[in-house]
Amino acid sequence: MADPVSIEFLYEPDCSSTEVALARLRETCREEAHAGGIAMVEVTSDEQAAALRFPGSPTIRIDGRDIDTSGDGSERFALVCRAYRLPDGRITPFPPKELIRTALRDATRRRSVSLSAGR
Repeated sequence: MADPVSIEFLYEPDCSSTEVALARLRETCREEAHAGGIAMVEVTSDEQAAALRFPGSPTIRIDGRDIDTSGDGSERFALVCRAYRLPDGRITPFPPKELIRTALRDATRRRSVSLSAGR
């Protein structure tokens, strides 16, 4: 059986979105029967943010990939609260559950393809 996908939750301690975002992540992991844990990464300085390529809090990475692909190419890394775009175009401070779910399923699918290809 394959190892579960790795999940990182990167956050700035003073960001007001942390609790809701983490609850959404945990709930989605339960719904998707994700067996692995969540690595919590506290980001406390702009230097650390730059080193981690942290576009803002909260950031969720699954198998090293940002769940929000529009954030992958960001060149601005800092201790800021992050915004996410809903499917209808509105902005929210919380990652939408469907964005988390899609990223989790995509990572699981990529792992399955790699295993079946013998990699």
